[in-house]
Amino acid sequence: MTEEAVDAVAEPSQRLVARIIDTLIVGVPIATGATEIFSRETAQTVVAPIAFAVTFFLYEAVQLAVWGRTVGKRLTGLRVISVTGERPTVVQALIRAAIYALPPAARPVPILNILAAIFWLAENGLQFEGSYRQALHDRAAGTLVIDVRPRALSDPAPADDPDPVEEPGSMAEPGLVDEPRSDQP
Repeated sequence: MTEEAVDAVAEPSQRLVARIIDTLIVGVPIATGATEIFSRETAQTVVAPIAFAVTFFLYEAVQLAVWGRTVGKRLTGLRVISVTGERPTVVQALIRAAIYALPPAARPVPILNILAAIFWLAENGLQFEGSYRQALHDRAAGTLVIDVRPRALSDPAPADDPDPVEEPGSMAEPGLVDEPRSDQP
């Protein structure tokens, strides 16, 4: 793992914003389409959760395998890399996407939906533990999420010898020459 990658590990808040964007991109069309085709109750409790899980799995796995980032990650300046610093392999992308997409797929089953919610919270809560901020899907896949936005350069350290303070009269104004006076006429 390179030191630059460790220094650039994404903040949980950045990751949350990226997930919200990705969830809206996938979820809104699915929820809208499901309620148009099925009754509202069937759409919300059965069709949409399963369709969301399958679609989100494909959405994330393909984008991570090809580009190393989803649309949400691209918009927030994040990238997924393997712990070796490379773009994730297809297997890593599939593992990561499957673990994240599993909880919504369990929603239609009454007891599983509670367990899935607990799993999802614990899964994401792991990113607050450790310096690499890896959620369970990152740890299982061997990936990291890093911030690839340009970093602001640090202010240069002050010079050892700061600019000397000019004493009044020590420097002539431009265009004026201060010549020594002579008493000769």
